[in-house]
Amino acid sequence: MSKTHDIEAIKRRVSTKPLAKGGANFETHVLTKTNAGYKFKPSTVYAIFCGIFAAVPYSALIFALYHYKQTGSLDFILNNSFAAFIFLIFFCVGNYLLIMFFSPIEFSKPTNTFKKGFECSVLRKTQVRVSLNAIIALQIIGEHVISDDNSYNSFELNLVLKDATRINVVDHGKLSTIIIDADTLSKYLNIPIWHSETKSEN
Repeated sequence: MSKTHDIEAIKRRVSTKPLAKGGANFETHVLTKTNAGYKFKPSTVYAIFCGIFAAVPYSALIFALYHYKQTGSLDFILNNSFAAFIFLIFFCVGNYLLIMFFSPIEFSKPTNTFKKGFECSVLRKTQVRVSLNAIIALQIIGEHVISDDNSYNSFELNLVLKDATRINVVDHGKLSTIIIDADTLSKYLNIPIWHSETKSEN
């Protein structure tokens, strides 16, 4: 069987359902050239979005520490349990967004590696690392996300591996950028782009 027939056989096995359900309704990452290959960097809009979520809980934490230093008591937290709960949500979401913001997404021919995530011991379990030789195609999937008060389109750029599994690279709301980035990576890796129709997700 020829290589072309092998790839077509794999393509029939690859899921066309969204891999990273949900996504954002704005551009979260931009593809940039590096000395080693290419990497995705957070967009300006995403930087502002993450900054707001991070600023709120850390500002509240500074205020709490200042209040404790002045009064020597944390009773104000117990007396404002709802506010403390909201702070905890913002703190968790803000730190999660900061981790995602700084998480590297890189394609490197010198090391023959695609890498997504941190190498540090605490977060290493969440890191994805595969050989570039294992990637046979790029997949673009559109998703129409519907919530109680909003609806929007989000688009995934996924890697397709030889075993028909997929790895999500980025997921955001600007299709034109996804297409341009996919075209750039397609030429860099010498692999095809597979488009899938938009799915609806309630």
